[in-house]
Amino acid sequence: MALSKEEVGIYVSQMSHLYEDASYSAQAYFEAAKLAEFWGRAIVFLPSLVGAIGGILVALDEPKQWGALSAVAGAVAATASFLGASRNAASYKDSARQFTTLRHKASLEIALAGRKDSEKDLENATRALREEYDAIVSSSEPTPGRAFRKAQNRIRDGVLEYDGESPDRNEVPKSDSSH
Repeated sequence: MALSKEEVGIYVSQMSHLYEDASYSAQAYFEAAKLAEFWGRAIVFLPSLVGAIGGILVALDEPKQWGALSAVAGAVAATASFLGASRNAASYKDSARQFTTLRHKASLEIALAGRKDSEKDLENATRALREEYDAIVSSSEPTPGRAFRKAQNRIRDGVLEYDGESPDRNEVPKSDSSH
């Protein structure tokens, strides 16, 4: 027996919410990764630069306080390098990739929803997507608010659209009665 449009629509609506949540989360984590990479490089580069300038000034017979500044800047750069300032970036990228994979799975399940044999099949698919989403959320570091706002703007500007067209996630797929 083919499922009615209303039966399918309930699950498609839930999967569409998961698709949208995963889309925003993936983009926010990609934005957070970019920010973390930038600041990770900056926290090593800037103190190194200050240290080099301080060393040059001491070599040119400037006051020896420049040598102390150079030593402190070198220690800061070494500490930042040792602690792995880019570790957060890698974690954010991993979460972004997981959310992207989930987004694609949700899109596929939405497209196939009208072909499911039973409401139980739709429910199982929806629950599996929700469980995967919850697992990713529980294992991911929170993103900075700035990254989420940037993700919102990028999505609004069409970063997730292909060929200028965005799929209609609210459209209920037609049932296939050939089963």
